Amino acid sequence: MRTRSVPSLMLLLALGACRTAGSGPASTPPEQAALRAPSPSPDELPAPEASVGDLEVAFERAAEAIAPSVVSITNEQDAASQVPPWMRPFSPKGEVKGLGSGVIIDERGYILTNNHVVADAQELKVRLSDDRELHAEVVGTDPKTDLAVIRVRATGLQAAPLSDVAQLRVGQWVLAVGSPFGLRRTVTAGIVSAVGRGSMGITDYGDFIQTDAAINRGNSGGPLIDLRGRVVGINTAIFSPNGSSTGIGFAIPSTMARVVKEQLIAHGRVRRGWLGVVMGELDPVLSDSFSYEGEHGVLIDDVDPTGPGHAAGIRAGDIVMTLDGQEVRDMANFRNTVAQAGPEAAVQLQLWRDGRAMPLKVVLGALPGTPDAAPVRTAPPEAANTRQPLGLTLEDPDDRLRRRLGLAKGGAVVRSVEAGSVAEEAGLHRGDVVVQVAGEHTPSAADGQQRLANADLDQGVRIRVQRGPYGRFVVLRRQPSP
Repeated sequence: MRTRSVPSLMLLLALGACRTAGSGPASTPPEQAALRAPSPSPDELPAPEASVGDLEVAFERAAEAIAPSVVSITNEQDAASQVPPWMRPFSPKGEVKGLGSGVIIDERGYILTNNHVVADAQELKVRLSDDRELHAEVVGTDPKTDLAVIRVRATGLQAAPLSDVAQLRVGQWVLAVGSPFGLRRTVTAGIVSAVGRGSMGITDYGDFIQTDAAINRGNSGGPLIDLRGRVVGINTAIFSPNGSSTGIGFAIPSTMARVVKEQLIAHGRVRRGWLGVVMGELDPVLSDSFSYEGEHGVLIDDVDPTGPGHAAGIRAGDIVMTLDGQEVRDMANFRNTVAQAGPEAAVQLQLWRDGRAMPLKVVLGALPGTPDAAPVRTAPPEAANTRQPLGLTLEDPDDRLRRRLGLAKGGAVVRSVEAGSVAEEAGLHRGDVVVQVAGEHTPSAADGQQRLANADLDQGVRIRVQRGPYGRFVVLRRQPSP
């Protein structure tokens, strides 16, 4: 199980009720499956009843519809593989077992689950709803979304439908199904707390559904369903100080899961679209500096000269307003949409440039196999509410630095940044190179220093800074004294 520290909470992937050493079973033998009539297909279920008195019936129907499609997954590994090589001679012998969940998505035996449920497995075992235990093979994994597809060879399987979550609403009832702490056939109820949770640090590509339906260790890979038994998400992680549910859980939306599972089944891997740009979040100060009045969008901080965005004419300082007619909410939303479009896809962008909107068509490339296309930066913090000095000293770059950064002429190197100054608040570092002030090229350190000295820092001045191979926009601004 992986963890990530957050203020006062712990982000946990909901994998495994426990890990136990030894070759014996981790729990008592499962109970015999009860004899009952065949479960209804989710497509046969009516829409949820409007009456509050019928809500219980809606829960029962949804739980019964999804039950045959939910499986329990055991990941068996050699205990020695869990410790560093130099400790393996002293490590305990036997097996380590991790527990997770999954959902059958194809009657041919394909099961959708989390990558972290099946990672590093020496053997995978799947227990079906009718208590058959089968060996499973890995079809493909995608660590960037924490999704995986595995397969069992069996007949009589019932696949669960993946719903379109475009209309998923905050406040809508949902059920989380799986094997928390190894307790199979567990169903918990809650509501959709939020949608579109990106940049959570859980995965590289995230657009999570947040729910207060209880999700615990072992729920990973299990389905989050609506009251018609349709899968709206794959349960993945929780915020928790103690490893148990505290009412904040996250699921990968079914729209993303569908795209990934189709590629994993067809190719065993995922190919993603690539634009080749460095993105920045827009804050009100940056928006004002570009005379941009929109509420949402993504700032293009820089453009990779080898990427498809550069070939299509995207420039640093452009603001992406829409993609294929859909509003761009933020960096995570834009990145996910480009990635899911795939290589060779032609997308239509609406850009804001020089005070007006303009259309631009781009044919996406394939995301390189090396680390993702470009670093993503966060917006610079606003200046503190005190009157601060600029606190920035510049000097001319030497020939060696020019060659390293590809500067043909001009530019001014940041020699020092004063603590507590406007420059420090904006995130400038020693060694950054200022290449523009207020949209104008900086021919020398003296020129840049003079123009910054004359700038109205109470109104703010936009500069362009190069750090390494890429540049970014920064607004130097201080708030009026209290």
